[in-house]
Amino acid sequence: MGLFDKRETITVESDVLVIGGGFGGCGATYEAGHWGRDLKIVVVEKANIERSGAVAQGLYAINCYMGMRWGQNEPEDYVRYQRNDLMGLVREDLGYDIGRHVDSTVHKFEEWGLPIMTDENGQYQREGKWQIMIHGESYKPIVAEAAKKSANKIYNRIMVTHLLMDDEKENRIGGAVGFNMRTGDYHVFKAKAVIVAAGGASHIFKPRA
Repeated sequence: MGLFDKRETITVESDVLVIGGGFGGCGATYEAGHWGRDLKIVVVEKANIERSGAVAQGLYAINCYMGMRWGQNEPEDYVRYQRNDLMGLVREDLGYDIGRHVDSTVHKFEEWGLPIMTDENGQYQREGKWQIMIHGESYKPIVAEAAKKSANKIYNRIMVTHLLMDDEKENRIGGAVGFNMRTGDYHVFKAKAVIVAAGGASHIFKPRA
């Protein structure tokens, strides 16, 4: 009898389904747990959220930090940088929103235990105008731990293959299906809201620099 001869069909229902356990998926899971404290949140990842995604290889810097509390940059400065770098092909309102919130996100990472290098004045050490230096070998496990605390259940080793449409609401996603890559079990995930954070968004827009 083969490995997959005894595979089962497993149905999981939730309020929020997060597909992808990389950096974006873990962030979405934390935010969903923060703002929807009574919601059932399920994460599905094809690998393991502690080691998955582009950030899992480790980083030496965070690419954007305003430093507003030290008067170093403001969101308007970031918008001008984006506009110049992308030759004007940019949503300035979204760029401004990133600049407005990015500092508090970095402070949250530090609160979770990410080591950030500082200079003799106690300010974050910079490399250039926007980057700050970190000891990022454990970056992904730190963020994954925050996601674990926010989620009701995390399913590792599940490869999602298709999204499911909602029977009652037109043009609305109602879940997803996938396979356990170790056992072959078929999983059906049903959810009131689905967040697709499956990656593959790098280099959609090509800057000139």
